[in-house]
Amino acid sequence: MTPKKRFMKALNLEEPDCVPFADWIDKEIRQKLVEAMGADQMDEGEFAEAIGFDAVGYQDIYAMSPVCDETMTDEKGNVHYMGRGLIRSEKDLQMMKFPDLTKGSQLDEAKRFVEEYGKKNLALYCGIRPGIQPTYLSLGWMKFAESSMGDQKLLKGIYDRYIEWNCKNIELLESIGFDFFFLYDDIAYKNGPMFSPALLRDFFLPRFKLLSDKISIPWAYHSDGDLSRIFEDLLSLGMNCINPIEPPSMDIEKIKEQYGHRVALWGNIDLVHTLPYGTVEEVEKEVKERIKKIGKGGGFILGTANSITDFCKVENVLAMAKAVKKYGNYPICL
Repeated sequence: MTPKKRFMKALNLEEPDCVPFADWIDKEIRQKLVEAMGADQMDEGEFAEAIGFDAVGYQDIYAMSPVCDETMTDEKGNVHYMGRGLIRSEKDLQMMKFPDLTKGSQLDEAKRFVEEYGKKNLALYCGIRPGIQPTYLSLGWMKFAESSMGDQKLLKGIYDRYIEWNCKNIELLESIGFDFFFLYDDIAYKNGPMFSPALLRDFFLPRFKLLSDKISIPWAYHSDGDLSRIFEDLLSLGMNCINPIEPPSMDIEKIKEQYGHRVALWGNIDLVHTLPYGTVEEVEKEVKERIKKIGKGGGFILGTANSITDFCKVENVLAMAKAVKKYGNYPICL
């Protein structure tokens, strides 16, 4: 079975030939892994084949919702949002400038990505910010709280602009030939949602549904933290997959039992101890346990509890990749 067929079969809640494996990865550890695998440089396709990924993702500024927030760039060149939103009144809404993807060459790189890596028979996905996270970042937390608790005109002005632009964005990106979308908003802390579940249900989800109804290919939704109080609400959007079911905030075995017949699960190898501090043997044991408990019946894609981060041990990431191939064959008889 090709990597693409394997991944898409899992998204469809079916059993492929073996458990798929894929993840976002930080630049620094990616290069260390490339060197550990005996090369100086690898493109996305070469890296996916070497480490065993079944899917690769595209993320570009032109395909992403712009955020009106103060930023800082660290010594590694990574951009961080400071949480000091730039939109403080309705007159500031004019700051929200969205790329016109119908003009110029903004989508050329996405087209090249699909054309080049589609030849590798990998599942290709595009990362998109649907708008909740850009909204609270653009306002800043204090202004977000004020707007959500009182007159929601400013909150509506921002979020509706994100939804409207993304509805057009989705149609254009679909036409390029991606196999699925990866929509991500961080909306939860480790102990629960970042804001009231009522605000999610009454304000965000009805507008989000306008966007999700535009999507005609499979899609996955990502948020860290504990989503258990809002899991049922999120499923009303109709996604095919939830990522990453972050431990220890969420119990993936309980989620599999309760929701595994409705949505695929993508994750959730531990980033608190196992990958950054654990031994190779501990990594192998955890991967084996996830596959044994979650892989049966299909609908499971193995990955980390967020992404392959720079603080993970190189040998542990390689052990994770090796263990998927060792234990992930269907039928699972562990």
